[in-house]
Amino acid sequence: MAHAGVRVAALIVLVLASVTVSAEPIEMRGIGWVVLRSKTPEKLASFYAALGFEEWARSPRVIGFKAGGGAALEITRLDPTAPDPVIPASSRMARHISTLGSKQAKEIAARATAAGAPWVDEYTSGNVSLFYVCDPEGNVVGFGEDGPMWGNTDELDRVPDVTRAPGPK
Repeated sequence: MAHAGVRVAALIVLVLASVTVSAEPIEMRGIGWVVLRSKTPEKLASFYAALGFEEWARSPRVIGFKAGGGAALEITRLDPTAPDPVIPASSRMARHISTLGSKQAKEIAARATAAGAPWVDEYTSGNVSLFYVCDPEGNVVGFGEDGPMWGNTDELDRVPDVTRAPGPK
């Protein structure tokens, strides 16, 4: 008799696990800002200024840069006791990457390496290239040419191994 109860409970768990809960879609306007923490915010701000980012705000707590499309790059103070960064051997080993889109992606990556940023790697999918570097604080930053991740759905359809979610194109 106890076995029947266990089987019923297991069946209920399986049925509940197979039910897909779909939340109503939310409306997002885009990424508001990317926050990078730094033990030396002034040094990190100088690095991003050398890449061509335009400073638009400054306070004792934060240095803000325009990042295009109404988004911002924000540099704030990191706890000085935080461990030093480990520069990954490839972008696939980075736990976090901030990728910024630009028609000048390759040029920005070249400016970054000229400013002393360690090169991480380059990734190409179709005719879209992404260039990954580490900034002076060890943050992996990618610069990507406009491509499928920025709404070019015709190109997205041509990228191998991509399945788009159902819904309007």
